[in-house]
Parts: sequence; C-alpha cells; structure tokens
Amino acid sequence: MRVVIERDGDVGARGAVTALDLTRLRFFEGIPPWALERLASSARRVRLESGDVVVRQNDEARAAFFLFSGKAQVLVYFEGVGDLLMGVQRDAGSLLAFSAFRAPYRHTSSVRCEEASELLRVPRGAFEQLFDEDAYLGYRILKKVAAAMDIRLAGALAFLEAPANPAEL
Repeated sequence: MRVVIERDGDVGARGAVTALDLTRLRFFEGIPPWALERLASSARRVRLESGDVVVRQNDEARAAFFLFSGKAQVLVYFEGVGDLLMGVQRDAGSLLAFSAFRAPYRHTSSVRCEEASELLRVPRGAFEQLFDEDAYLGYRILKKVAAAMDIRLAGALAFLEAPANPAEL
C-alpha cells in the first residue's frame, strides 16, 4: 500500500487541469469562471492504483480531493480494531477529503482507492485565496462542503446500519 498524495515527491501520474474540467464536477457548478480559472491553475489531476492511500487519518490536510473516476474507500481507524470501512465513494465529483476547509486542518478519516482512480487535488491555499478575495464566494463554497459532509455522514450511517451479510447488500 502506497501513501501517494500528501507528501512532496508523491507517487502517481499527474496532469494539468482546466476550468472546463472543473465544470464537469457537480461541486463546482455555479462557481464564476474567474474563480474556476484560478483553482484550475493550481489543481492537479492524479491517477492512482487500487490500494493507493490518498490521505491518512490525522495527517495535515494540505489539499481537497475530488473523484474524477474510480472508487475510493473512506476508513476510520479505531485503536484495538484497526481501520473500519465507513463507505465507498463512487460518484464522479465526490469530495473525498474535506478537512482542508476547516481548522485544525487534520484528516478525520483515511481515503484509499478501491480500484484504479483519477482524482483532482486542489491545494488548500488556492481556496483560501478565493475566500480572502470574495467572502460571498467563500460562503457559497463552504455551503457546498457542508452539503458534501452531510451526504458522507448519511452514507456512513446507512453503511453501518446495513446487513452484516454482504450478500444481502
């Protein structure tokens, strides 16, 4: 298992991102073109393999991550138990790691690719610059983050309440 994203010199093929790429993700709907251009200029497309770790629980959140394609598992570590699977993100545009949007900027869960996946990595500083420049836009983006967190928590609850027998899922 490789941890590939949050450190300098990380593993994984990288590619440039355009504002058009961002418009294809639900999270960025309604964001003004100038802001999309600004975010795209600092964002990177990252291709990962099955089993690659995107972020680890408790590590510093230096960036937000969105799913372009593939599947990503959300895991929470519990002492004495290990990593507990809380859900799987499959929808293109899903916000995978949102701790870059709030202090203390530490990941509250780990994210691991369940299959070959393509992600969008947007550094925390890119969002912070937008928020400093346009507070109302910052408010609108944070509302989107809150909605994504709500969906994640509802999905985790449904996952935990699901039957224990995988054949029943």
